[in-house]
Amino acid sequence: MFKKNDDLEYMLGEPEAAIRHMIVPFLISIIVVQINVFSDTFWVSGLGIDAVSGMTSAVPMYSIFVNIGIGLSVGVVATIAYRIGKGDRKTASNIAGSAIISAILLSVICSIIVFFLMDPIIDIMGAQDVRSQIKDYMLPFIFLSPILVLNTVFGGLLRAEGSAKRSTIVQMSAAVFNMILDPLLIYGLGLGLMGAGLATVLASCFGLIIAVYWYVRKRTVISIGKEDFSFRTDIQKELMTVAGPRTLEGMVMSVVILFQRVFIIVASGTVGVSLFNVPFRYVSLSMCPSEATGMAMVPVAAAAYGQDDLQKMKKGMIYALKLAMIFSLVLMVFLFIFSDPLISLFTMEESMQEWKYAFLWNMRMYCIILPFFTIQTIGSSMLQAMKRSKRPMEITMILGVVRLLLFWIASSYDYQAITYALIFSYILSAVLMIVMARYEFGRLCRKSAGPIPTS
Repeated sequence: MFKKNDDLEYMLGEPEAAIRHMIVPFLISIIVVQINVFSDTFWVSGLGIDAVSGMTSAVPMYSIFVNIGIGLSVGVVATIAYRIGKGDRKTASNIAGSAIISAILLSVICSIIVFFLMDPIIDIMGAQDVRSQIKDYMLPFIFLSPILVLNTVFGGLLRAEGSAKRSTIVQMSAAVFNMILDPLLIYGLGLGLMGAGLATVLASCFGLIIAVYWYVRKRTVISIGKEDFSFRTDIQKELMTVAGPRTLEGMVMSVVILFQRVFIIVASGTVGVSLFNVPFRYVSLSMCPSEATGMAMVPVAAAAYGQDDLQKMKKGMIYALKLAMIFSLVLMVFLFIFSDPLISLFTMEESMQEWKYAFLWNMRMYCIILPFFTIQTIGSSMLQAMKRSKRPMEITMILGVVRLLLFWIASSYDYQAITYALIFSYILSAVLMIVMARYEFGRLCRKSAGPIPTS
């Protein structure tokens, strides 16, 4: 069904064609995952406003496991694609083995930490009135976290060798199974919010099994043998040079999200968390093309970097930025025009209905975020391709402090002030990220002792 060398040839070939070749599978994968999030929210909304507030309040803790997987995934894409560009598949295999070991160890450590700190975290957020709902939702993630993290890491391993379709199948299968399991576990077995969390974990297991099968059957460009699971300092350093800052960046954002919920609750009560998150589901879905474009660009640009072809690298990065901006502007207009019928899907339950116009106002304001998110995402992807993921981490840390300061000021008013603060933080992030990407590419060109490519 799949010819592994065809994907590799695309990745190492003409950058614009390679990015277009990868975008559609990645886009399908991300959209299905986002629809999966909608499915969770839809089914949980039937349990009432407290259940929705509990699920959304659990996001900072759940995101810890997500960020470990994303960080390691970004690390393997940038480093393995770079090694493939250099023709060094042996080191690429070593990196893959190291990433799998790291995924298991880090997820177990974080599970222990989250389990014992869950109550203090809930108290810090001021979400005591939905404490039981948060715990119900989080327990499956805590006890089965390695499955979640490994599912994401294997998706990254497949992307690193240009196998966009296989990576998409892994993510899609998990999302589709989750949509099937949600109503069965939440309502069929009467597990409520715990059923929603358990459905996500069990569905991830299906995707992971598919990915592992391909590697066991040697149907991938990069083979992983027993010898690749040995701990080597040089390999771990190369992987974590990219994965470490990206993981830390995600963790910082999780902490920021945790504390910003404190200010949201101060401004609007626990219902404010739902006002903040439910409309953002649509914004997140509209961000998918930009994310897919960035995902497609990273292995292409990283491989070009490994080939020492900076002209090709720049061509791919600029093309990705232009393409993603077109997507975001079109979706921004669409989302604004159809915001009313879209938000109605989540406000059918009586306790949700009374907040409909507040949800609607937030959603229309969030549309402004889309083009700035695109610039931020593509700028971050450029830095990842250059193996400079420390820079996005630094920007995220600075912006985290700025965002919390803005939220603190806004919390003296209401949820609308919180929304204005969020929009401003995205604008600032976009400016800083693209400026930093341009600066680092200039340094890369000077280091190679050649002029900066102009076209």
